[in-house]
Parts: sequence; structure tokens; C-alpha cells
Amino acid sequence: MKRAGQFLIFFLCVAFSVAAIVNVMADNADVERMAAAVACGEQGPNCRAQMTRLERTPFGQTFEMVTAKRTVDVVCRRAYVMAGEYACKLR
Repeated sequence: MKRAGQFLIFFLCVAFSVAAIVNVMADNADVERMAAAVACGEQGPNCRAQMTRLERTPFGQTFEMVTAKRTVDVVCRRAYVMAGEYACKLR
């Protein structure tokens, strides 16, 4: 029983570490596009959001975006702490 508990804790630590690495190191082009769309808001289809700052952590991503009309911070987080689809909103 003690051995099974040790294995479970080890497995959870490895799974957490792998999820953290994937969240920070994986390609985030789709997340950047979602953040740009949120930054543009209702400025229209010709809006071009330029990323000026990016912060990636295992728990989410924060972008500073500049458009022709404003500068905003956009926060993108996963649906479940370190898993699930990203959703972005203005900070």
C-alpha cells in the first residue's frame, strides 16, 4: 500500500511537470490569434494588433497588444488549471 502511494505521488509530479512544460514551450500561434482578436474587440476586420509583450507561465499567457486605437493587456488561461482549451479576456 505504501509503495502504491509513492508511485501515485511520483506519477502526479511527473504529469504536472510535463503539463507545465507543454504549456510554456508549445507553439502558441492559436493563442496569439485569439488574444489579437480580443485586443481588437469591435474595431473591425482591418484591425491589426501588434504584440509588444508576452508572458508565458504554466498557468496562462499574458499579452500586451497595441492596436491603432488602444493598448491593452489580454490574459489567456486554460479551462482547467493546466488543461483544456484557452479562453482570452481583457485584463
